Amino acid sequence: MKQLLAIALCGLAMTVGTPALAHHGWGYYDTAAPLYFSGRVVSVTWRNPHPQVTIEVDAKALPANWNALPVPPDLAELGFARTLAAVRAPAPPGRWRLDLAPINRLERWGMPREPRPGDRLEAIGFPSCADRHVARPALIVLDGVGVRQQSVALPAGCSGAPRG
Repeated sequence: MKQLLAIALCGLAMTVGTPALAHHGWGYYDTAAPLYFSGRVVSVTWRNPHPQVTIEVDAKALPANWNALPVPPDLAELGFARTLAAVRAPAPPGRWRLDLAPINRLERWGMPREPRPGDRLEAIGFPSCADRHVARPALIVLDGVGVRQQSVALPAGCSGAPRG
């Protein structure tokens, strides 16, 4: 009976821990290499812990007005000006998956709605340290509304293995 209980508890512990393995903290992204993304939404997976939006990035270079994006005051308070000063265009363009903040935060931070395929989206984000064409935005712009994705000061660069 004790063995059965031990096996059941072990199985429960593994199940409870599994979602955390898929959840990446900022240390999983290269916060020293911010990129500007602009393009059409190709697909959307709207679920927690992180909704994902895939866009077809069309900018090969920074457009003239890239830095006129609406930056929410809360993001500016986190030192976003330093991020903006280092922004470059993604090389090469193409399809990029953007890992967004959790849905409840997006709603609280003013996300106008769930993105849909065909929508135009802009973002400033950081490429994954390990996965090609994956990034985590600090800012996204949908329907002209700037929505922060960042709630804490960022670690420098790739600071280690994925964290929860």
